[in-house]
Amino acid sequence: MSSTDGPPDRVRVLVAHDRNRELLAEWLGDTYEVLSGLDDEGTAGGGDGEGPFAATDLCLVDPEGFAANRERLRTWKDRADPVFAPVVLVTEEPLSEGLDPESWESIDGLYVVDDVVQIPVEKAVLFRRLENLLSRRSLSTDLARSYERAEERFASLFHATPDPALVLSEGHIIYVNDALCEEFGVDRDDIHWRHIAELDALPPATRDQIESQIERVLAAESETDAADWTGGDDPPEDLREAAVDDGTDDAVETGPNATLDDAVTDEALDERTETVVVERPDGERRYAETNVKPMILDERRNVAVVMRDVTERRRRKRELERKNERLEEFASIVSHDLRNPIQVLDGRLSHLEESAVDDGALADGESLADQVEPMRRSVDRMSDLVDDMLTLAREGTAVEETEVVDLAAVAEEAWTTTDAPAATFAVDGDLALAADPSRLRQLFENCFRNAVDHGPSDVTVRVGDLPDGRGFFVEDDGPGIPESERDEIFELGHTTSDDGTGLGLGIVSEIVDAHGWTVSVTESEGGGARFEIVVE
Repeated sequence: MSSTDGPPDRVRVLVAHDRNRELLAEWLGDTYEVLSGLDDEGTAGGGDGEGPFAATDLCLVDPEGFAANRERLRTWKDRADPVFAPVVLVTEEPLSEGLDPESWESIDGLYVVDDVVQIPVEKAVLFRRLENLLSRRSLSTDLARSYERAEERFASLFHATPDPALVLSEGHIIYVNDALCEEFGVDRDDIHWRHIAELDALPPATRDQIESQIERVLAAESETDAADWTGGDDPPEDLREAAVDDGTDDAVETGPNATLDDAVTDEALDERTETVVVERPDGERRYAETNVKPMILDERRNVAVVMRDVTERRRRKRELERKNERLEEFASIVSHDLRNPIQVLDGRLSHLEESAVDDGALADGESLADQVEPMRRSVDRMSDLVDDMLTLAREGTAVEETEVVDLAAVAEEAWTTTDAPAATFAVDGDLALAADPSRLRQLFENCFRNAVDHGPSDVTVRVGDLPDGRGFFVEDDGPGIPESERDEIFELGHTTSDDGTGLGLGIVSEIVDAHGWTVSVTESEGGGARFEIVVE
């Protein structure tokens, strides 16, 4: 009989004793497909090209047949694994120490001989023994097919994942998906079974972070296993120190903060998630959120690591944080800086009301101009504050699109808006650079206004290229900026003038940051302020 509704099971008889071989073939022939001996090339018949005994479900051997085919049987069982490939030894010797199982040494834990039948034996007993073994083979075949289907599904999902992913066994890479190969420009075969510490596609500090993260996840998993242990009154000695969550926030501890280029772990929800820095083949540095998940694969405890690009998410988060900071700054400016000019206006108006006489003259002999002039200055200051705050609010910090612009042309256009008829402007350079034209013009306007507001009426302002085309400068021959104040001038709200808003150079700094440039301040040849913007 067959263990399924398909064709009969195939039993190969490798029995050297002629009479026993004939008797066994006769007994088995009505129920199984009986295969005898070997083919002419010394391998088992059946010829499906998969090695010895490939078309065999069970082998019957006697001591002589076993001795002659021992290595072939080993190979058959090894290639069949995880499918069970049963071997039955039939012997006329009584079962004793003479049939020592040590002579049937295993491969990967499988004995070459799985059962021993002493002959003579009743036919029903023999068939029952064979059926038990064939049932095990059928079950193992079904399990192997289920495993293969599960592995195929895993492979399909694994490679379909758009995020780079890899599976590690004891720190060694055993699987990587297509996304990881494409993202980091690595060859799957080149990195197979290499330790993650040797994965050159990731920066060394990032590899260390991932290894540390894996250790924490596995340690946390072990603690969970210890907490769930129910094997008696006392847990094993090494489990007694398992941490107990008392329900407070202090019972949950996350991993240490990363220090690599601001790659922090404050976004991590638990030990399994962390943010690291990765580098693409073209040198672009990106942020990736790594998620580590323990898994059982090939009966080994492994970990899967998925790396999701969160660069844009972090950018949006930082942008939101900056906007919130600006709102707080605006609130501070409105509550403090605008209050002073309003108080000036209020005081002057009150004085006018108290001093006015019937004909409109002032009782104390003051002229109307004496009162109007400070009010006008207060109005102008409030107007400047409002304009600068609107600039900050509308522009934001990120430059979404750029175009190649002529630096000199943008600077000359910005100077036309500067109200300084006695001042002199000069531009010397032919630098072309990628920038947002309107924001670059705003940068120049604010630098020019700073020079005019803090310098003499006939101040000279120059714009030019830095050496080697690294960027450009804006300088003047005014009083300059003391070295002790140069670290503070780009802070929003910082000003040394009673009429200044403290926002102009802060806006310059934000425009520079938004383009990915850097700005520094030094002294010009004429002793004034010199702003150097490096665009490389």
